[in-house]
Amino acid sequence: MRRGRWNLGTWAAYGIALLATLISLFPLYWLFVISTKTPREAFETPPQLLYIPDFSKYFQIWGTGGFADAYLNSIQVVLLGVGLTLLVATPAAYAVIRFRVRGVRYLRLWLLLAYTTPEFLFVIPMYVLYQQLGVYDTVIGLAIIYQVFAIPFAVWLIQSFLGEVPRELGDAARVDGASELQTLLRVYLPLAAPGLAATAILVGINMWNEVTIALSLTFDEARTVQIAVAGYRGYAAIRWQEMAAAAVMAVVPMIIFAGIAQRYIVKGLTFGAVK
Repeated sequence: MRRGRWNLGTWAAYGIALLATLISLFPLYWLFVISTKTPREAFETPPQLLYIPDFSKYFQIWGTGGFADAYLNSIQVVLLGVGLTLLVATPAAYAVIRFRVRGVRYLRLWLLLAYTTPEFLFVIPMYVLYQQLGVYDTVIGLAIIYQVFAIPFAVWLIQSFLGEVPRELGDAARVDGASELQTLLRVYLPLAAPGLAATAILVGINMWNEVTIALSLTFDEARTVQIAVAGYRGYAAIRWQEMAAAAVMAVVPMIIFAGIAQRYIVKGLTFGAVK
């Protein structure tokens, strides 16, 4: 067999990958179909594959139901939340890999357990506390509560990225008179930048898609885009076109963001894998 010729195993691998891609894209396609058809056309059997799409609902949702405000709230929550996460998690991760902390193995286990703890366990006590502090139904309150699961996850990732930086570089910087903060900023962060970017992207996606906490700790002023999408389901009827159009618009930013930042994700998740 000549080199470069595809065999049965190669065809099977590409076939499975193509099937997985189609399965993952089908819900997005079906959302788009519902959003650009009338309810009668969207659910008729058999479905019409050829039709003239109606994009009026995509324009309508921005002017009704507070969808635009919710969209802006989600953007603000993600930006503020990711900024707080990196600000706290980066020096914490540096301390874990730089200093010989007693019981660091148990600390890492605790970080993993904290991240996997169900979110609804924090909702009831934080609801009462947020009411007393006056941060209920606020963007900053939502960004702060997201740190409960974002910081452990970020520390877990960032400490592995920083740990791949040769320790000799940090020692050389300290010999030259650099402080620990200067060593972190000038040596470790530039080298681990792809890992930090990957962490920021993954944390941001988690915050954008979160529903449980946002549903419990917001009402109207700070509700997020995910809650706004669910709001098109009324007591007596479901506005299918509006809900589908809003769902598509909620997914689009993450697709665009992940596409632009794909190379950072790949670099970050493979950082230090090959030496």
